[in-house]
Amino acid sequence: MISSQSNPIIKKVKKLHSRAGRKKFKQYFIEGIRGVEQVLDNGAPVREALFSRDVLEFAGGEDLIRRLEEKGIPVIEVSREVFDSIADTGSPQYIMAVLDIIQYEIESVISGENILVVIVDGIQDPGNLGTIIRTADAAGADGVILLKGTADLYNPKTVRSTMGSVFSTPIIHADDAASLIELLHRHGVAVVATGLEGSKYYFEVDYTGSTAVVIGSEAHGVSDGIMERCDECVRIPMQGKAESLNAAVASAVVLYKAVEQRLT
Repeated sequence: MISSQSNPIIKKVKKLHSRAGRKKFKQYFIEGIRGVEQVLDNGAPVREALFSRDVLEFAGGEDLIRRLEEKGIPVIEVSREVFDSIADTGSPQYIMAVLDIIQYEIESVISGENILVVIVDGIQDPGNLGTIIRTADAAGADGVILLKGTADLYNPKTVRSTMGSVFSTPIIHADDAASLIELLHRHGVAVVATGLEGSKYYFEVDYTGSTAVVIGSEAHGVSDGIMERCDECVRIPMQGKAESLNAAVASAVVLYKAVEQRLT
């Protein structure tokens, strides 16, 4: 059992709380019984799991440790005090998994037929980003592309908010919007941006062909570099006094119109 906070593994996990640490080690973590269960259910690449015996007080804790061990994953016991020092949540369930970051190639996502992808442009809130990824997964999207300036995908709040979708959805980072749009067009993918200035309502556009739906930040919307190159810009009608919807809600509205069209 690890009881020292100077242990190399513990020191590494503490560094994974920062974006710089995650980038250095190319690893991140998920905390809690349900989160670790989702990791196993999706076959995500687990480096190691850490727990304190306090996890046995929670339903499913003992079975989860057994599942981890059966898969040959290193399961490391730590003291309660040590776990408290590496926990991200205020009321931990005393188990976490450390995972390797997977690098997806964009060509593998956009080369299929009638693909549906989501481009996230500058969303700053980790919770919103996680919910958009979860929504994209639920809508059957082939992948999610994160543009420069978007919240950190592997922020613990983002990971939690995806409710497991981060482990099963191909997610790609792209630095240059212009190059991305050019690549999408070469693959026959129509780019549909969302914004208050849209010339059409979201339900007036055909999403049955290969489509990339762009969701911009609530503060600044979709960036000019995409607006200048997109094939369509659509808006969601605001019938009341609210000026706009939350970005994650807007993504659900548009993506499920695409789902509806593709199912009928």
